[in-house]
Amino acid sequence: MKTVDRPTFVVAAPADDAEHETEVVPGEEVVVLETQGDWAHVVVPAHASSKDERGYPGWLPSAALTDGPQRNVEVGEGVEALLAKARTYLGVPYVWGGTTGAGIDCSGLVFRAAEDIGVRLPRDAGDQAAALAAIDLDEVGPGDLYFFAEGPRVFHVAIATAAPGPDGVRPMIHADGDKTAVVEEPMPFDRANTLVTAARL
Repeated sequence: MKTVDRPTFVVAAPADDAEHETEVVPGEEVVVLETQGDWAHVVVPAHASSKDERGYPGWLPSAALTDGPQRNVEVGEGVEALLAKARTYLGVPYVWGGTTGAGIDCSGLVFRAAEDIGVRLPRDAGDQAAALAAIDLDEVGPGDLYFFAEGPRVFHVAIATAAPGPDGVRPMIHADGDKTAVVEEPMPFDRANTLVTAARL
């Protein structure tokens, strides 16, 4: 078992221009499956994924690996801690596969906020939806998750910041690829059209 010594993207192939899959942070553990030149093929056990039962698979630069100490996650309490952690990312740029304050995607935001309260979720939005029991959309409260899909594929997740209002407004925080940042806002109309389910941590 190795850890990484700096924020590092796990990518789809051993190449600098390969698509980002997820991002590991200093002290997060990875299991090295093989090496190829300057690259290590790894799985990230803490980033659960339907792609591999051992953890999120992909490649990262071997130079980022270390035998250093594991990361200690500080565990907060409940909904307020979850929302407080999510709000620390407001304004952070949207980066596909990102999980840090340098750039984060929608499921990365949920992954890190849940981690802060001691809840370990899968890394991707579709896997997060599959791992949690659905709740009725009328029962959503602060800290619950909204999932959005086109067809069978869940492609987006957001955190509810309040129960739906009497006017149907659904306040939420999410990493929005269209706005290219983490924002807190009423659910936009185009998002509402793809809202399929909700879940509680």
